[in-house]
Amino acid sequence: MRKHTPLIIAAALGICFFVAAHFFLTAYGRCALIQEKLGVSTSHARLLKEHQEELSRKKREVERVNRFVNRARSLGVERDNWAYYDVDIQEPVAFAEAEEILRQTANSSAYYFKPLKLHVKTKVESNTKGGPGKPTVTSPDSPEAKEGDILLILKGSFAVRHKR
Repeated sequence: MRKHTPLIIAAALGICFFVAAHFFLTAYGRCALIQEKLGVSTSHARLLKEHQEELSRKKREVERVNRFVNRARSLGVERDNWAYYDVDIQEPVAFAEAEEILRQTANSSAYYFKPLKLHVKTKVESNTKGGPGKPTVTSPDSPEAKEGDILLILKGSFAVRHKR
């Protein structure tokens, strides 16, 4: 029996080694899986926190816009309370008339002018620019052919508040 004792011990130790290796590898696999889940959970938590911060920021923006809209309503600045008139002037005018037209485009509490285009030029005299035998630059129907000091081109629209 003494002869077989080292073999039995070696076999028992071998079996213990394989059982220990099996448990170690199983535990190691579980640990790796748990670490992977932890990383995914941490990533999800970070994304959720960023999403929550973004929602909070958007909520603040919506509240700010709502305050602005409510303030605008209280002052009567609603689209239905305004009439819109388009302006399209392309004609020669006297200096005084041009000054009056441009003075009217200043904004006030009752109306607002939204300019799209403003061009002012002095009239070109076709008879003085073209020499003898050259055709005239302007046709009889063009704005330059009419009488006035300057050619005024003004495009835009007036927004006028309805009276209550």
